Amino acid sequence: MSARKKRWVLRDPAPASALAALHSFAPVVATLLYQRGLRDQASIDTFLSPDYKSGLHDPFLLKGMQTAAQRIAAAIAEGEPIAVYGDFDTDGVTAVTLLVQAIGAMGGDIRPYIPHRLREGYGLNIEAIDQLAAEGVRVLITVDCGISNVQEVAHAQSQDIDVIVTDHHTPPEVLPAAYAVVNPKQPGCPYPYKQLVGVGIAYKLVQALARLGVKMPLRGRDLLDVVALGTVADMGPLLGENRVLVRAGLESINATQRPGLKALIVATGLVQGKVTSSDISFMLGPRLNAAGRLDDAVLAYQLLLADDTSAAQHLAEQLNQANRQRQDMTKQIQTAVRQQLNDLGKSEQRIVMLDSVDYPAGLVGLVAARMVEELGRPVLLLERGEETSRGSARSVPGFSIIDALTACDDLFVRYGGHTAAAGFTIANDNIPVFEARLLEYAAEHLPDDLLMPAIEIDAEVPLGQLSWELLAQIAVLEPFGQANPQPVLMSHRVRVAGAWARGAEGQHLKLRIDDGRGGPSFDAIAFRLGHLAGYFAKYPWIDIAYVLEAHEWNGNRTLQLNIKDLRRA
Repeated sequence: MSARKKRWVLRDPAPASALAALHSFAPVVATLLYQRGLRDQASIDTFLSPDYKSGLHDPFLLKGMQTAAQRIAAAIAEGEPIAVYGDFDTDGVTAVTLLVQAIGAMGGDIRPYIPHRLREGYGLNIEAIDQLAAEGVRVLITVDCGISNVQEVAHAQSQDIDVIVTDHHTPPEVLPAAYAVVNPKQPGCPYPYKQLVGVGIAYKLVQALARLGVKMPLRGRDLLDVVALGTVADMGPLLGENRVLVRAGLESINATQRPGLKALIVATGLVQGKVTSSDISFMLGPRLNAAGRLDDAVLAYQLLLADDTSAAQHLAEQLNQANRQRQDMTKQIQTAVRQQLNDLGKSEQRIVMLDSVDYPAGLVGLVAARMVEELGRPVLLLERGEETSRGSARSVPGFSIIDALTACDDLFVRYGGHTAAAGFTIANDNIPVFEARLLEYAAEHLPDDLLMPAIEIDAEVPLGQLSWELLAQIAVLEPFGQANPQPVLMSHRVRVAGAWARGAEGQHLKLRIDDGRGGPSFDAIAFRLGHLAGYFAKYPWIDIAYVLEAHEWNGNRTLQLNIKDLRRA
């Protein structure tokens, strides 16, 4: 059994014919291209060099876009008050930022509305709509939300507000009767790429406005920094159009003059010019998300649109502090969840569902994701309220959690999400029957082979073949992220020459690895495996699954193995 209790699945190597056809690449990289379905020169060229000019689809192929863009263009021309209403995560905040910046530059009278997670919850709400109506708003654009808000959209329309829903979540059976609905996943939408996130669809809306002739003293590329932030942070698959947008967006981030983003890069210890998609996932995104998880996401919005360096630095430090608090609270909640699991004996259920008044709604999604890693099964965590509870669900690959929730849709106040993640609000009286029906659904739709988590290994590589040249060749596959993960390599029967616990609480594991035959040695890090530091004195020979990366510290740059799992050889 491996240290993380995972099945190791070694993917098939490229056949000799493919290796011959891809002879300009190292065999490992040729295999990686082959495994990603890139088997001819045209598809490889498109993947390795995504072209911003030719790689984006016509925004008017999106169903509802023509109607939406024409209404917004008219509102800009007539000076009608416009509101953009977003979600409180990074995708929603960046989408609000983008539209406020772009439509404002076009001369529109536009204002943001980002709901408070704790006071208002996800999606449109009646009180917010009434407030916006009282302010004279005549056009309401939703971003990253709205597709499930049938009653709220109807209420807004009754208040003489034209609602334009732009969303990327899985549409329910009944769509809101909005002035226009723009969602590539809605029935009858011919748009060829279905995986844009909320900020990506907002960007397509700006493209459509520009195509209609609305003047904007900004280049489209000036907005791509926030598009990349939202797409990567929301785990949009980095293939197709998302890959084009994120690749160009990373160039924008690394050259950005946006004071808030520059301040955040510095505050996280990153270096502008070297920011990667992984840095968005693990450094920038969590800080932007932290504001909405603990208090008010408006803080992240203010940072992204800050035009003063001093104010930007102050906001960046506030987000840093919020992120540290979020990390501490997440650890505490995980401990409480493990204890509750043991007390209730639920750890072997096909789907695990727990609730508590001590599980903050802003953090249950993060903790649920961590528990999925530990348990290898879908997890739902709820913050129990007085009459209703708010929850987040995370799933395992191969099991659609939104389909599971849809099978119970009569029980919710509201719900929405994706295949892998979803959120919902439910009356407390319905929680027991919800859990029972979930377990019935899982018994039929969640097979045993999905309950033992797997780690997919792309290629087996001897330690002696690891080099800076190999790392550089692997880097041509960037940006890495959802659907294009960093390649996981495997080395069989390596020797642990040294092992040390690292981190404030000794939670991480630092290793020195060699082949035991006089070959090169490498530093390795295994996060959250610090408890194994003493194991290798008795069992020094192991197999390792890892990501090859560059490690920079105090001006020194070394090759490092980021170990994803290990097992006794």
